[in-house]
Amino acid sequence: MNGGKLLKFLISCLIIIQVFGFVFKITFLITYSGLVISVVITAFYFVSTKRIEMLHIIVLLIFLIGQFFILQNTERAIRFQMILSIIVYVLIFNFLYYNHKSFTYNSRDVFTLVLGSSLYTVIFFLTYFSLKTQMGDLQLLGFFHLLLLYVLVVVGAMHYINIRSEKSLWFFLSMLNFAFNDYIVLIDRFYLQSDELKIITLICKPMALIFLVNYMVAKSLDLKSEEFEGF
Repeated sequence: MNGGKLLKFLISCLIIIQVFGFVFKITFLITYSGLVISVVITAFYFVSTKRIEMLHIIVLLIFLIGQFFILQNTERAIRFQMILSIIVYVLIFNFLYYNHKSFTYNSRDVFTLVLGSSLYTVIFFLTYFSLKTQMGDLQLLGFFHLLLLYVLVVVGAMHYINIRSEKSLWFFLSMLNFAFNDYIVLIDRFYLQSDELKIITLICKPMALIFLVNYMVAKSLDLKSEEFEGF
C-alpha cells in the first residue's frame, strides 16, 4: 500500500471516528478528529502531487483554519466561517480560469445543463429566502456565500459536460459536496437544528476536500470524443 492509499484509508477511518464521537457525544473525538482529517488531507496533497502550487496550499490552509471554528455556534464564529468560505471560493475561481476550454455542446448537453441549473436555481432561492430573516446581520454574507457556490457548481457542471475529463469530474464533485455541506450547515444553524444534518456535514466536508485534492493532482486530459456525443 503506497502513501496515498494509506492516507485515504486513514481519512476514511477518521471520518468514521468523528461520526462515532458525535453520535456518542464524545467531545474529545468531535473536537480533534475534524482537525486531524484536514491535516491528513493536506498531507495527502503533498504525497500525491508532482508539482506543489502555492494557490493549492493557500486554499487547503484556509480550510484548515476554518476547521477551528466549525464547532462554535457564536455569531462571531459563524461570521468568520462565512468570510473564510467566501475567500476560498473566490480563490477557487482561479482553477476554472486556468482550466478553461472553449465550450462545445450538443442539444443533449444543453438540455442537461438547463434542467440541472434550473433545479439548482430554485433550491438556491428557496434556501436563501427561508434563511434570510433568521440570518439577520449575516444575510448579506450568507447571500454572497451561497451565490459563489451557485456559480461554482453551475460552471463546474458546464466544464465537466464540455470536457468530460477526470480533472473536471473531480472539480464538479467537489463543488457539489461543498454546496451540499454549506447549505446544510446554514439550514442547521438558522432554520432547523438536527443531529442528522450535522452527521451529513461530517461526511460531506471531508469528501469535498478529498475530491478537491484529487482535482489538484489529476492530469488535465480532454476525454470528450464522438462516442460521447449522444450522452
